Amino acid sequence: MPRLLSPALRPATISIMNPRVIVGIVAVVGTAACGSIGAIANIEMVQGVNSRLPKDAQFSQMGWYLSKTLRLHREYKRLFPTGTLLMKARFAIAAAFVCLLGDAWALGFFQ
Repeated sequence: MPRLLSPALRPATISIMNPRVIVGIVAVVGTAACGSIGAIANIEMVQGVNSRLPKDAQFSQMGWYLSKTLRLHREYKRLFPTGTLLMKARFAIAAAFVCLLGDAWALGFFQ
């Protein structure tokens, strides 16, 4: 008769991962990636707009708030009518929010 090991001495086994854990991990990575892509697009937007504005009207890299962001978006559309950075930043932020919803589902907020 085989001797039973106590739970502390049993060898560790890998069980099948719960789909919520997999979705949660992918969503966290997706949120970070999309947030980084959106931030980089905003930095590129500021650099492009600042290169065409006079020194006294340029945007500072620090201290962002809603009205300043909206002014940057207006200036970007005015100076770069066919530019794609604004759409890239908006898409990245929207994708980050979708990933956040995936995180919330994985954590059980919608049960």
